[in-house]
Amino acid sequence: MSSPLRIVVVGAGIGGLGSALALARAGHEVTLVERDDTPMPADIEGAFDWVRRGAPQVRHPHVFLGLARTILRDRFPDVLDALATEGVNPTRMGSGPGMTLDEATLAVLTADDDLQTLPCRRTTFEWVMRRKVLAEPGVDLRVGCGVASVAVEATVDGPPIVTGVHLEDGSFLATDLVVATTGRRGDVPAWLAEHGLVVPETSADCGVVYFSRFYRSDHDEDFGFRGGFGSGLIAGVIGADAGTFSVTAVVDQEDRELRAHLGDSGRFDATMRLLPELSDVASVPSVPINPVHCMTGLINRHRSYLAGDGSPIVVGLLACGDAHTCTNPAYGRGQSLALLQATLIADALDGSDDLEVVARDYETACATLVEPWYHFSVLTDQMRSLATPGTAAGGSGAGGFDPAALFSGVGTNLELVRTVARVMNLLEPPTALIDLMSELQAASLRRSRSAEEPRRPSRRRPTRDELLAVVA
Repeated sequence: MSSPLRIVVVGAGIGGLGSALALARAGHEVTLVERDDTPMPADIEGAFDWVRRGAPQVRHPHVFLGLARTILRDRFPDVLDALATEGVNPTRMGSGPGMTLDEATLAVLTADDDLQTLPCRRTTFEWVMRRKVLAEPGVDLRVGCGVASVAVEATVDGPPIVTGVHLEDGSFLATDLVVATTGRRGDVPAWLAEHGLVVPETSADCGVVYFSRFYRSDHDEDFGFRGGFGSGLIAGVIGADAGTFSVTAVVDQEDRELRAHLGDSGRFDATMRLLPELSDVASVPSVPINPVHCMTGLINRHRSYLAGDGSPIVVGLLACGDAHTCTNPAYGRGQSLALLQATLIADALDGSDDLEVVARDYETACATLVEPWYHFSVLTDQMRSLATPGTAAGGSGAGGFDPAALFSGVGTNLELVRTVARVMNLLEPPTALIDLMSELQAASLRRSRSAEEPRRPSRRRPTRDELLAVVA
């Protein structure tokens, strides 16, 4: 854009904060509107107790993958520095405990600078980013006011144009562009439906629920990331900031017996201690810092904001994050993709003075860089469901995979190791991994047939009856 725009960003989650920073730093006048009206916490520990009714998932674990870290490195280095000030430093993939990787594999992972994640609670990440937004001259943050609707004007020979937003307090903000970052529960299509505009969407139920809890330890340990398995569940440990880490258990949504069992905080802790892959974490003295939380209603969903002829349904409104595309949160991709879309919006605006062209360019970029992760999540959920039939009756597991086990299947092909790691970190498209599946399978078969290949010792995992029998 050759001239600054008036832009309203709706929602102050990670996608909204990232959009506000990227757009303000590109010279635009940004008003960031957030419905929740809760005081800014004084520090990161206060942020963990932040009341965020519009984002109840903030105290669940979040993963800031390699993509998120490279975006901060390249576009928002001051945010990365501010996180470091709060003790959040990048961790190289594969370097944490519990990862049984050989030296050659570990060397490949640590040699790629992009393969660094950020061990961080979402509340810490948002607190740091909001402080940056509050200090940004081009951003006006307005809290305690949600958007009720958008104003739309018809045109003679093109798509209708959004001209402003009506706030829930009755006021009106005129704008050149609305960026909707309203999250999974926000109903952006309803804003446009009032004007006879339809936003097509496709969705698929994830088929799982997950339970999580955070802990704090004085132990000088990088908890890294690893998976653990039991009959009917998969669990994951994710290291975070300030001596904290989380444990998450993913189960089939129809398994009411196991869901009821894990919903009790004491039984949750005791059950996680039964999983052999998590035994080292279980042995570290730690204190829970919140009750176990359950996340339900998980979906994969993609919305198309282009008409069948490729023109925008409406000009002057772009969706970012889960308002555009959401994927199974158990895979940990949402925050990284929201940050990516924030930068794609800024780049599209930088490339044209025509907002219709901006919309086309943005949606084209999303079709290449974002939408494939929706399809991949749907495919992965389907594969998991087919691989674990009858989970509620005692199937083998649900939810995901152990990175160490995945890497062990690629044998000595270190380029495969690197590709798998980059796909896991959203640095390569999912097609890169799909294209390698046959080679991965062949490599795994060769390893299993090799007389010289040492076998990894098997671990006895608890049975379903043993999981359900455990008490606090």
